[in-house]
Amino acid sequence: MAHKPGSSVTIYDIAEAAGVSPSTVSRAFSRPDRVSFNTAEKIRTIAEELGYRTKLETRNSVRTTKDVIGFVAADLSNPFFVEVLRGASHAGWVQDVWIHASDVQESQEKSRAAVDKLMGHVDGLLLASARLSNSEIQKIARTVPTVVINRPVNGVPSVLVDSYDGSIRLAAHLADQGARTVTYLSWPEESWMDSVRWRGLREATGSAAGDESPLFTRHIPLSDERLNAVAQMSVSKITLGAPTAQGGRRAFIEWKKHPTDAVVCFNDMVAVGFLHQAAREGVRIPDDVLVAGFDNNDAAQLVSPSLTSVAGPLRAVGRVAAANLIALVQGIKKPMAKPRVLPTRLIVRESTAVKKTRP
Repeated sequence: MAHKPGSSVTIYDIAEAAGVSPSTVSRAFSRPDRVSFNTAEKIRTIAEELGYRTKLETRNSVRTTKDVIGFVAADLSNPFFVEVLRGASHAGWVQDVWIHASDVQESQEKSRAAVDKLMGHVDGLLLASARLSNSEIQKIARTVPTVVINRPVNGVPSVLVDSYDGSIRLAAHLADQGARTVTYLSWPEESWMDSVRWRGLREATGSAAGDESPLFTRHIPLSDERLNAVAQMSVSKITLGAPTAQGGRRAFIEWKKHPTDAVVCFNDMVAVGFLHQAAREGVRIPDDVLVAGFDNNDAAQLVSPSLTSVAGPLRAVGRVAAANLIALVQGIKKPMAKPRVLPTRLIVRESTAVKKTRP
């Protein structure tokens, strides 16, 4: 295979020239003890011929005998990812594996750059960023052992929080509290988790209204009275500028133009911003509007009124994802055939404590 001088050489080029898989090339660079001597030497020779020498030297200068896992986090200022990272770090500590975290700050460009820099320096990758496409993640997984967090990708192991079930439970609770109109504050970017939460809210109402699908009643046994209450609910959506407290404050201004009985926020950070803006403008929570979020971070308990939230076992997500990745790296088990889904709980607090009455 011919390459122009100075052109970018990838492990895919080396794999094609050597007649091996990209994952074998990756192991030859990062863990040569797991590749036969002849194969490793062949790969290194071809890599040098193709101009890959500098990359090899750089990698060899930073590698240690300890396994290293890269953790690509969408935003480490978001408590969700901090909790997941803590769980992953615990699993790594138990297995004597280093976890190297990279904060890509909700940037697609930084997500790609982080993966590119980590490849060859780590034995596996935990991907907790929504900015990479499914095809990109599948390509990465063909090169290095990979587990995706909170998002299913065909052919790639993943660990998820069951936000769909959480949305349904939340819809039933809001109906119990007398809500008939609900606004969902949605993340603007392509996010699988956002779509699941929105779908759960919509399908809860659809299923309760007589849809033959048993999705709603399968999750929560309801009396006829509760089914009728949920059937009367309508849901609408406001798109956030950002899934942050500032985004929640701005969304409040939009919501106030067409107020509803309840507001469900993409995450607790958005809900906190909504609560703060409501207090500034004299809107009483929960008397005037019921408010709830997702993730159950520390702020949910500290704000006033305290925030009702759908809680996911975030540290467990990190532990399970990291433990499965370590097992893949060490050759102990094969990749999970299906996503591992962990359950949620609805934590009811003051922000939805008042039951609305109807004339």
